[in-house]
Amino acid sequence: MKEYEELIKDLERQEQNLIFEEFDADLALKIGLELIEEAKRRKNKIAVDISAFGRTLFHFSSNGNAPSNDEMLRRKRNTALYTGHSSLWAHYMLADIGMTIDEKWHLDPGSYADVGGAFPVRVRSCSGVVGSITASGFSHQEDHGIVIDVLKKLSTDK
Repeated sequence: MKEYEELIKDLERQEQNLIFEEFDADLALKIGLELIEEAKRRKNKIAVDISAFGRTLFHFSSNGNAPSNDEMLRRKRNTALYTGHSSLWAHYMLADIGMTIDEKWHLDPGSYADVGGAFPVRVRSCSGVVGSITASGFSHQEDHGIVIDVLKKLSTDK
């Protein structure tokens, strides 16, 4: 068994369990605002980018964030959109096979990042990934985790 195989399967299960019935600007706003509030509860800054259908639906960067947070949002989002999986999935998959993002997919590391924080948006009635929910400001595993925590909370709040 490969070292990261179980983590990769867990991430794929998250992706399958968190498929949206619909996704629009109102939902992006709700998710974005909840991510900001959750970061405050965790006493941390955050940068958030939510995009779908080729449009930026929500973008925020806490006071005190550096421009590098926005750059990481872009790179993580690109990875999720390219792979069709979370950027944390890409991180563990690449670690498992011992390759870099450039070696595996010939992607420029200046435009793509294999660190956690971008989660793919899937809509049940559409095929493939239609966007991403991306966070930056914590460790890359925590960036992924805060997105998952908020999506699970909002799905149970209905």
